[in-house]
Amino acid sequence: MRMTLLLFIVFLISNILSGSPAEARSVDNHPSVGAIRWDGWFAGSSWQKNLQSKEWQNRLPFYTKTGADGIITVIEDSQEVMDKEIVYASRAGIDYWAFCYYHPKSWSEADSYNYGWKRYLASKYKSKLNFCLLLQWGHLGPKDEWDETIKRFISMFKEPTYQRVSNGRPLIYFFNWDYMEKQFGSIPDARKAIDELRTASLKAGTGNPYIVAQVFAAADGTKYIDELGFDAIGAYSAPMGNEHREYSYSELADSNKWYWNSFRATDKKVVPLVNAGWDGRPRDYPGGWYASPKPVELAQNLRSAFDWLKQNPDATDADTVLIYAWNETDEGGWLVPTLSEGTKRLDAIQSVLSRYKR
Repeated sequence: MRMTLLLFIVFLISNILSGSPAEARSVDNHPSVGAIRWDGWFAGSSWQKNLQSKEWQNRLPFYTKTGADGIITVIEDSQEVMDKEIVYASRAGIDYWAFCYYHPKSWSEADSYNYGWKRYLASKYKSKLNFCLLLQWGHLGPKDEWDETIKRFISMFKEPTYQRVSNGRPLIYFFNWDYMEKQFGSIPDARKAIDELRTASLKAGTGNPYIVAQVFAAADGTKYIDELGFDAIGAYSAPMGNEHREYSYSELADSNKWYWNSFRATDKKVVPLVNAGWDGRPRDYPGGWYASPKPVELAQNLRSAFDWLKQNPDATDADTVLIYAWNETDEGGWLVPTLSEGTKRLDAIQSVLSRYKR
């Protein structure tokens, strides 16, 4: 209780001194829309092999190159590609990307996966699109460097394009936060680490972070809110079919809706997830997969998320929807323009965003 009161007092003082940060760069008549970025497409990446088969080449992104030997390279790590991606996303009406963050000491190649947010921050087009952090289990860095990690996060919060929700709070997604207990030693110590992040951000004038737990079960989301002080429940991707067969995209959309409703039943706040697909066969994932959506099906799923928020106004204070994903091409979830489809998925999303009315 004492820590909660202290955070509230610091929050009030911070807002008085610095003013509430600008709200999200979203269209007023629909919730803001984000898309997950997993940036594993760099030179030498082990994931390149997953898209070599002709079976998967319908999902190759626009920055794919094929050598004289027939070997495919999918290299996204260039400023030219990033600039084009920002323009594509902003034209479609997407409000922000949620960048998977990897502490450089997570493992030897960890920092290679940070090219996305680094290229984004260096782009002359970044004002067209917001961004936020998506933190993950095992990639937060050493416990004894948490203070320095917090400083890095706050430096991002200070960026004028950092995504904000709920009256100016910097948005953070957290995936598989059960690792926090292992990393910091106990649930109380993990809660203390979260409180340290909140307090430092408030003192820096960047606001009280709005933290979304990305889970596979509603009960886990409830635990993270009650025990770790998170603000809402969401997901990275929908639950997968257990049978080794293809499911229809409509079944994936139904799975998304099931998530929204099961999270809603906890009486906690919700950030709906919309899958742009799921097919992890290039990675040899077990279990089922889903048929790739037609652009109109993807658009309808997004529209359904908007309608759900409209019908459940007390279920959210972030008023945002997250799409899986921008560039998870070998897992089967993408919005990025491809060699086979071009911008059809983005065009379909844009059609929803341009027509949807509260």
